[in-house]
Amino acid sequence: MFKDLLLQMKDGFDRVNNEPFVIESRRFKSMHFDHASTQSLMDLQAPMKLVVDYTKSIMGFLFFQPNPKNIAMIGLGGGSIAKYCHHHLPSSHFLVIENNPKVIALRNKFHIPEDDSRFEVKVADGATFIKNTDRQFDVLIADGFDKHGQPSQLCSKNFYDNCFRALRPDGILVINLCGEMEGNRRYQDLVNQSFQNDSVMLLERDRLNQVLFSCKGAGLTVSIEDLMAQAAELHETHAFDVAQVAQNFLFYRQLNYARTLIKVID
Repeated sequence: MFKDLLLQMKDGFDRVNNEPFVIESRRFKSMHFDHASTQSLMDLQAPMKLVVDYTKSIMGFLFFQPNPKNIAMIGLGGGSIAKYCHHHLPSSHFLVIENNPKVIALRNKFHIPEDDSRFEVKVADGATFIKNTDRQFDVLIADGFDKHGQPSQLCSKNFYDNCFRALRPDGILVINLCGEMEGNRRYQDLVNQSFQNDSVMLLERDRLNQVLFSCKGAGLTVSIEDLMAQAAELHETHAFDVAQVAQNFLFYRQLNYARTLIKVID
C-alpha cells in the first residue's frame, strides 16, 4: 500500500518541475523530490529528534565548535538540523539559505521555527550567497540537493574557496555528500586544496551518504583524549549518540590520514 502511494506521488511529481512533496505514515513524515530518495525524515512523536544518521554526523561540528555564535546552512529540506540547533543551541544564530521557495513553503509541516532574532531562512542560491557575503561563520554546512542530486555549483573549487573565506579563523565546513565514496573523493581533494589542510570524510551506515569535515586551522587534529572528553561533555546536553559519532569520526580520520600518506609515498 505504501509503495502504491509513493508511485502515485511520483506520477504527480513527474508533471511538475522540482516540486517537493510530503508523505506521512503513523510514525514518520518525509519530504521527497522523487520516488527514489528521501530528502528529510521526521519522527512525529519527537519532531526535534535527529532520525537519519548523516544528520547526527553533521552535528559532529560541536566537537570543534561547541559554542558557535553563527551557523549557516545551505539547504533547508525538512529542517532537521536547523530546528535541532535552534532548540539545543540557544546562544547561536542560525541562517538557512534555500533556493526553492516550494521547500520553504513546507516549513510548518516539519515544525521548523519562524524567523526571529536568532533564526533566519533566506531565499537565495547558496553558492552565490557564500560568494558575495561579507559575514563570517563559525560553522558552515552544505546540504543542498534537488531532484538531480547535489548541484554542480556546490561541488566546485570556487565554492570551496568561498567557503574558506566565509569562515572565521577556527571555523569548520561540513558537507553532506551522496553516492559512491570513491567518486566523492574528487570533492574531498578540492576541499583539501581550498583549505590547504586534510579533511576527514565519514561513510554512513547506509553506504550512500558521506559527511566531510574541513577546518580552517588545525582543529581536526585534536587528540583522541580531548575529542572523547568533549564528546562526554556534549552527551550531557544533546539528544543523539554523541559517543558513536565521535568514534566514527576517529575511525575515518585514521583512514583518511592513511590515504593521504599513501598518496604522498606514491
